[in-house]
Amino acid sequence: MAIAACMIQTAHASEPAQCQTQTAEKTVFEMCMLPGAAFQHDLYTLKADKVLIAALVDDYAESVQLEHKLLDGPTIEFPLSRQGGNPVSIVGGCVPESKDQIEVARVCNFRWGKVQIIKDVRFEFK
Repeated sequence: MAIAACMIQTAHASEPAQCQTQTAEKTVFEMCMLPGAAFQHDLYTLKADKVLIAALVDDYAESVQLEHKLLDGPTIEFPLSRQGGNPVSIVGGCVPESKDQIEVARVCNFRWGKVQIIKDVRFEFK
């Protein structure tokens, strides 16, 4: 997965990724924005303990719902997937902020089940 994320960044970004980390329930979450070239789309990535969960182009990063149905029996799961609900969902997004009708930033918030995993992560545009 790390190779895929690196390939995405290399092929897409005009500048280095802007990343912020937050910890929830002993899991380190990383939210990144990979800026596109001028007049191109930006890419948002969400990782849990360095594992890529999602990579979303800006047009589809505003309202996100990922759902995972847990199977019976022994499986490898992220700890937050075992909160008691089945299926478990990751919901949230990176919402644009505007000033004078120009997008100046995106603010990201995500929940994994009942746990807030990304809270008010802000990416400002230059």
